[in-house]
Amino acid sequence: MDKNQELHFADFLKEMLGITQDYGITQVEKTEADKVIKIYLQYLPKRYKKDGKEYRLYDTTAEREWQHLSWFEYRCYLVCSLPRYIDMEGKAKVIEPIFAPKSKSYTHLFSRTLIDVLQKVRVQKTVAEILNTTPYIVRSVMEDCVETSLQKRGLLVDLKNISLDEKAYAQGHEYATILIDSDKEYVVELIEGRKETSVKGLFLSITGEEKLPQIERVNIDMWKPYMNAMFEIAPQALVVHDKFHLFKKLSEAIDKTRKEEVNENPLLLKQKYTVLKNANNRSDKQNEAFEKINNANLKTAQAWHVRENFKTIFALEQANQVIQTYQIWVEHTLSLQLKHVHTVVSTFERHRQGIINAITSKTTSGKHENMNGKIQSVIAKARGFINFDRFRINVLFYFGKLDF
Repeated sequence: MDKNQELHFADFLKEMLGITQDYGITQVEKTEADKVIKIYLQYLPKRYKKDGKEYRLYDTTAEREWQHLSWFEYRCYLVCSLPRYIDMEGKAKVIEPIFAPKSKSYTHLFSRTLIDVLQKVRVQKTVAEILNTTPYIVRSVMEDCVETSLQKRGLLVDLKNISLDEKAYAQGHEYATILIDSDKEYVVELIEGRKETSVKGLFLSITGEEKLPQIERVNIDMWKPYMNAMFEIAPQALVVHDKFHLFKKLSEAIDKTRKEEVNENPLLLKQKYTVLKNANNRSDKQNEAFEKINNANLKTAQAWHVRENFKTIFALEQANQVIQTYQIWVEHTLSLQLKHVHTVVSTFERHRQGIINAITSKTTSGKHENMNGKIQSVIAKARGFINFDRFRINVLFYFGKLDF
């Protein structure tokens, strides 16, 4: 190859580092003991160009370091004293480096690579080890790309069908309220707490509006603060209490009944999952055990039949048939005088319309629960989050469908 066609090493290095011609490499320093390579840069132009204008340079700042992609087993850093310039108002400001985000301690290339790895390996400590950096840097990159993407997304005006739910993200019953776009299947935003004011603040922050006439359906638990907030924000929306939460409440009633009955009925010993499962999910041994419980007509078996009978209502098509069958189910269930089941049915009756809406509209929370499972896996890998802000960033990073 002709010598004139050969890349000078410094030019090659600059190209690999993503550095423009505005910077020159003055020194490359390797520390074997710490396995660190530092590449020293110098800003070359005499004037600084920004937004089509030129500014004279004033002085230089102290040296700063930016972590770059590792070279083999060596951590790599760019080091530079950034110049300051005098702006149009006569104030001294530091130039913005082209190779790194403003006020951050890592380069653009490092940030991009870290984001790619994070999306494949959802454990921040492991990602930090892979990229030879610190968990603090990993969190900083996540926070920066999420907040930048949210600003780019701006206010939302296209929310129509939504799900609103709570999620415990730490020990001690620390809850967050999560808003999901049911049509596009992504987490729109989260807010700390589950109070009525929290929900109102959540919608105001993402839409800029206090009233949302465009919302057509809200899939929601029977938590009163959520109900009150949505009635104010979108009174026209069809309120749906999804069957997952309804079945869950009935299952909890079965288990509470079993706990009260087990001391007097040895048939129920070690049969928690036998009486909670659907019939087709039991093992042969569990089927045998349940048959004995059922033949003894224990209250636990009666509570189980209440839940299974309730499930059959969701197969009905006609609205009038749904209403009629639901009423028969309520009357029959209350006649059984099962304390814990009675409490659940009383709750259902206070939210009858939302339950009827769920059955007649055939709305399912399957996708929402799938999202809930994914979020739970992130919580499990992190072993809980020490604060809401970290939880929010993680959820939006992985499930917010943001443009990074």
